[in-house]
Amino acid sequence: MKFTCSQESLIHGIQIVQKGISNKIGLPIYNGILFEVNKDNKVHLFATDLEIGIDCYIPAQVIEDGAVVIPNRIISELIRKFPEGNIEVESKENNITTIKENNSVYKVLGFSADEFSNFPEIEIKSKIKLSQEILKDTIQKTIFSASRDENRSFLNGALFKIINNEIEVVTTDSHRLSLKTIPAPEIDENIIQEGEVIIPYRTLSELYKLLTDEKEVFVEINVGEKQIVFILFPNGQKNSIRIYSRLIEGQFPNYHQIMPKSFKTEIKINTDEFRNKMERISLFVREDLNTVKLKIENKEDVSEKKCEIIIKALSQNIGEAHETIICFKKGKDIIITFNSKYILDILKIIKTKNIEIKFNDPLNPVIIHPEKDKNYLYILMPVRTD
Repeated sequence: MKFTCSQESLIHGIQIVQKGISNKIGLPIYNGILFEVNKDNKVHLFATDLEIGIDCYIPAQVIEDGAVVIPNRIISELIRKFPEGNIEVESKENNITTIKENNSVYKVLGFSADEFSNFPEIEIKSKIKLSQEILKDTIQKTIFSASRDENRSFLNGALFKIINNEIEVVTTDSHRLSLKTIPAPEIDENIIQEGEVIIPYRTLSELYKLLTDEKEVFVEINVGEKQIVFILFPNGQKNSIRIYSRLIEGQFPNYHQIMPKSFKTEIKINTDEFRNKMERISLFVREDLNTVKLKIENKEDVSEKKCEIIIKALSQNIGEAHETIICFKKGKDIIITFNSKYILDILKIIKTKNIEIKFNDPLNPVIIHPEKDKNYLYILMPVRTD
């Protein structure tokens, strides 16, 4: 194997695929990156931990075909420290890779490409094309609610459910649930069969880092029986990047069952004001049980339809805190307790001027969503108190 390419292209490709490496596998070869070259003047880079895999192609002048696995840590740090310009990479049959830059010569011990596992070809069941902007926004609004409890692996990711030419993306840790619906007009290509898959948290986390905020740049999603592939830039806007992932097996909970259909109390509140006051008051409870109490009630000294939210926090070690916010309310007064972290998580995500919160009683799920946006819901369980 022998090729020449720019330092910029080489470090760009390495930084993309190295996200597929983890410390889960004890085999040193999987701490490396597979380099493959052929006569089409591109270098194929691929890294995997056998749960996810990431590959891309970079432009190069190919002199000789071949393949080798080079340890990621040394190759990434070395190439990063080279100046801009062309770099020559050559590997012989003994898996020693020679890297040349002007008068600099380095020899790195590698591994045989024959011992490195690729992801198998996927028999595609469904194919969907989405705007990268929409998929990135969807991941951001849901991934934080996924469980980290490895004993319940079916909650360690996001459910993608295709139904009626819409995609429902759901995460939950059993204390809260995020649901984002992607309507049909936002799905560019409807080669869809109804069904559902659970995509691991880590896959979506690494995918999020590679997605752009551009609405007219797409990602193609190919769904198989036990695997999924995300193809970034499928239309050739840039060199294609692919993320392969195993799917999580198991039955995701029936989330529609826990969603209230009617409410006894509904409020509308300014998002920024609520976020700022919750950030302050949570300082008093973050080292304790992290709970805050909300008292929502009408007040005689405020105008009709307006009400007052009193937020209280009490810590045996720090002291107590009290905040008041004016909001708009329909329905009954209520006193309810929440984990402040779970409220702050959603307040950091919602960007609309106001949010709507809907209650029934102090022990039943609460729904929070951006004002006038029914495609995104956050369901939160209150904390039971004496």
